[in-house]
Amino acid sequence: MARSRKNKLSQEELEDISSWERERVKSGTGRSIKEKIEIKCKSEAQKKVIEAIEQKVISIVVGPPGTGKTYLSCARALKFIKDEADIYHRIILIKSVNVPKDEEIGYLKGTLEEKMEMYMYPFISNFHKVVGKATTESLKSLGVIEILPIKFALGVTLDNSIIIIDEAQQIGKDNLHTLITRIGMNSKMIFLGDVKQKSVNKREKSALEILMKYFVEIPEIGMVELGKDDIVRHPIIKKIEEIFDKIEESEKLNGK
Repeated sequence: MARSRKNKLSQEELEDISSWERERVKSGTGRSIKEKIEIKCKSEAQKKVIEAIEQKVISIVVGPPGTGKTYLSCARALKFIKDEADIYHRIILIKSVNVPKDEEIGYLKGTLEEKMEMYMYPFISNFHKVVGKATTESLKSLGVIEILPIKFALGVTLDNSIIIIDEAQQIGKDNLHTLITRIGMNSKMIFLGDVKQKSVNKREKSALEILMKYFVEIPEIGMVELGKDDIVRHPIIKKIEEIFDKIEESEKLNGK
């Protein structure tokens, strides 16, 4: 009996372990980011993106190329990790991968990370812009920045995470159901996309279109639409988008 009592942890010892675990999490996440994170919004709509990410459980950010959708999401996710390490432990990156057999990447050479690296560069390059390449690689090696192929999401609960899903216009309804129900406690989920760049299953509604039509009525879900006036990548992109709009209108009139 004495031995049993000795092996049983006291409440004080349990609290010490809990405190140590919290410190370990902080050390592996927020404390790994030494750089100051400043998020400079260049339009009112971009400010609304940041507000939605901060205030809502799930955010839907829609807009043309160059409007800063991915950059703003990655920058705010890093700030969560740095400032609120007790709550947010990981940034999970998810993107549709257009390869044969719908998300089957097993036939590619290399490790899972190596297989996904080429597809995830748009994500990773934004982290480089915010905290630099060295810190980004450090966060990846610690598992703070994590790449998750859609196929591997089934059955996973993503607690204490910022989950960013890019190119949502390329994701189908079934995969949307899988992904949106992965969100766990103390987590946020951000869907990014541009309906005009949809290139698969054009006859069926994409995850992005379904989210925009059916999910925005939920109070915990917020949506922000960015437009051509929010383009910050290069001024010529706005002109390019205007040309494509004219082409699309012409094709509609001609029944194409």
